[in-house]
Amino acid sequence: MRCDGLFLTGLSHHLPPPTSVTEAVADGRYDPDDLAADEYASITVATDEAPPEMAVAAARRALRRAGAPPSEVALLLHASTWFQGVDYWPAASYVHHEVLGDDGRHAPAFDVQQMCAGAIGAIELAASYLAADASRRWALVTSADRFGGPGFDRWRADVSGLVYGDGAAAAVVGREGFARLLSVSTVVDTTLEGMYRGDEPFATMPGRTVDVRSRRAAFAASLADGARRLVGGVNERIDRGLTEAVDRTLDEAGLKLGDVGRVVFPSVGLRVLRTRYAEPLGLDVARTTWDWGRRTGHVGAADQLTGLTHLVESGLLEPGERVLLVGIGAGFAWSCAALEITRVPAWGA
Repeated sequence: MRCDGLFLTGLSHHLPPPTSVTEAVADGRYDPDDLAADEYASITVATDEAPPEMAVAAARRALRRAGAPPSEVALLLHASTWFQGVDYWPAASYVHHEVLGDDGRHAPAFDVQQMCAGAIGAIELAASYLAADASRRWALVTSADRFGGPGFDRWRADVSGLVYGDGAAAAVVGREGFARLLSVSTVVDTTLEGMYRGDEPFATMPGRTVDVRSRRAAFAASLADGARRLVGGVNERIDRGLTEAVDRTLDEAGLKLGDVGRVVFPSVGLRVLRTRYAEPLGLDVARTTWDWGRRTGHVGAADQLTGLTHLVESGLLEPGERVLLVGIGAGFAWSCAALEITRVPAWGA
């Protein structure tokens, strides 16, 4: 989707204090071989804030930075990847109530479940919603997660190379702002959804401990014994989804990858970042936000917005510079957004 006349107007993150990864190695929670390959420095860990509460803090700051009155926000989308603190309950409605209140009575509040591609997917939905009606001025996107035990082991629940941090981020999409939204697009490959389901039976209630490593092993076994059919290998399909989404987004923006100054990927470990993200695209890791992500861990769907906030707040982006945000979500979905910085906002460095 090529975007005309739409911008990122406000941006913020809300991150709890970092915890050193060496402490987790010392007490046996994190494998030292993984640390050597991942090179994470710290992980942000929440102790007393639930994901929706962190989302509210980020959203309020983003709206202030945007100068967007709650009464003029036309849509609120909340992306998450795991438990938000209460079962059978819409977290987006809580964020809406706390941030927009009665001023937002005509702004729908929706939860977005696109896993770790959720925030960029939500930006695509927000852009489409604003483009459909010129009277709609602003849309608010939030994302938040907290990966706590015993249901989720942030150090070992997912595959080697992914350690999960806690936090939230928010973005305001509007008709003026500091970063022009050039294009945004999504590519899906649902033949891979079983990678995060494995052979687990469908349950009647939540509560099972998340073990992605076992699920992926079961998925691989089902391919090996012919229980599932898959044209092309798993890694090949993942690489193709990534490159197709990036190429499509850049093409719609009228850009080449060489025109992009910075690329914000999920905050995965360094080995995974190099082999599964940067190298398939021919990118140098120095053009990514790895130095930032190694201090937060993988904060669900919020990585792209926390990384972009860091770049702006640190004065690392200049007017005219292009940025590519890349989200990858289990299921599988790849969502990308291409931006052009038009000015340094007052809240930037």
